[in-house]
Amino acid sequence: MTIIRLIFPAGRYHATPWGRHVNEGVSEWPPSPYRLLRALYDVWQRKCFTLTLDQVESVLKALAEEVPEFSLSIGTATHTRSYLSANHRDPSQKNLVFDSFLAFESDHACYLIWPQLSLNTGQQVTVEQLLENLNYLGRSESWVEARLWDGTITSPVRCLPATDEDQNGQFVRVACAIPASQYIGKSSWMDALTFSTSNLLKEHASSPPLLVSIPYLLPESAVVTDPPQPYVRKEPPVWEVMLSLQATVRPLITSALDIAEQIRVRLMGAHKAQQGGDPAAVSPLFSGKTSDGQRRLDHGHVYILPLANKMGRIDRVLIRSKCDKFTGTELAAVTGVRKLYQPDNRGDIQCTICWQGGLNASPSHTFTKVVESATPFVLPRHWRKGRDFDSFFAEEVRRECRNHGLSDNVQVEQLPEMPGLFHEIEYRRNRRDDPIRPGYAIRLTFEAEVNAPFAIGYGAHFGLGQFLSA
Repeated sequence: MTIIRLIFPAGRYHATPWGRHVNEGVSEWPPSPYRLLRALYDVWQRKCFTLTLDQVESVLKALAEEVPEFSLSIGTATHTRSYLSANHRDPSQKNLVFDSFLAFESDHACYLIWPQLSLNTGQQVTVEQLLENLNYLGRSESWVEARLWDGTITSPVRCLPATDEDQNGQFVRVACAIPASQYIGKSSWMDALTFSTSNLLKEHASSPPLLVSIPYLLPESAVVTDPPQPYVRKEPPVWEVMLSLQATVRPLITSALDIAEQIRVRLMGAHKAQQGGDPAAVSPLFSGKTSDGQRRLDHGHVYILPLANKMGRIDRVLIRSKCDKFTGTELAAVTGVRKLYQPDNRGDIQCTICWQGGLNASPSHTFTKVVESATPFVLPRHWRKGRDFDSFFAEEVRRECRNHGLSDNVQVEQLPEMPGLFHEIEYRRNRRDDPIRPGYAIRLTFEAEVNAPFAIGYGAHFGLGQFLSA
């Protein structure tokens, strides 16, 4: 028995089967013995000058006398595409050329096995020298390490000459060399082995004189097609969601607190339904409470900021999470907010998501240094008699700016009335069971630009204390 092991160091075998065009994208597998014999002859001519014709001819004829069996690694068929110059005056004229090849795992090996062939010592020395100097097999980028092998054969796929009894697998034609004992051509066997493409064209021949195609049965698992990877769209992180409000009569901005509280109730209800009805599983992003039921003091729950059009009616609501991006279930809960109630038979409000994206990236977002109240600012703490109210008020505003992640280096100016259509007394300014508190219209001037809209003060998470660019 004689075995030659081939390893492709780059993990790729580039070769096109005989009779196929390179742009058909078909790769040869297994490596054809005819190709290997011609490659060994080329090595002799270019590198192994000490070997005689008799030595090389003896080895090549011995390898051609019997068709080999193959033990193969599993290859993945793939290709590259290159746009090469068409030698045209227009440099944009290119020819598309495919380079098809097989890719292998790092521990691959291919074995050519001649079960009945026994080389003598001189032939073994000759073939070892030829194989040692063989750098590539097929195209030049198809690097190869070749040697005689007497160890264990580890490749999982067996490829044998096909017989009438063979049923399972794919029939492939492998280019082999006609044995010297069966060759009847006019030229010598060695000259026929080196028959070139130019000779083929000159003599109008259909194939080289020494080439014979032998049918082999290649198991289906020998070559796999690299499956197209399913496109999985990676959803960008969502920190803000904008709801569009549609109704026969939209609510006034004066009821911003009512609308925001309704949305929070629906967010919690939709998320609870997704969690199997467990109230304890409602996201702290909506509930504003920690897992043990304590109120969150880090302002990590969502801000629900109703935004009004020029007519003073709420046409959209910005839901912002400043500390944590929305999870899939939380976004689904936002989608579940489809309808809001209006009193006095004014009809329901239909809600749809019209935008979602990153923090401070909404269409309503602006960078500005000067902002004014869009809804009344309500002090979170009470003023005590005996203190200067203006100083207390300015300090409370700066304190709220710090608490909500804004710079406290800000100039605070109270305005005589709210910008827009409504007086601050017309706004609802208290949540359930809380006393009504006074609201204030103010202008804030920061040293550096801030992101607007934002909200501070009492009820900031429900649309009170909201500021827009002045």
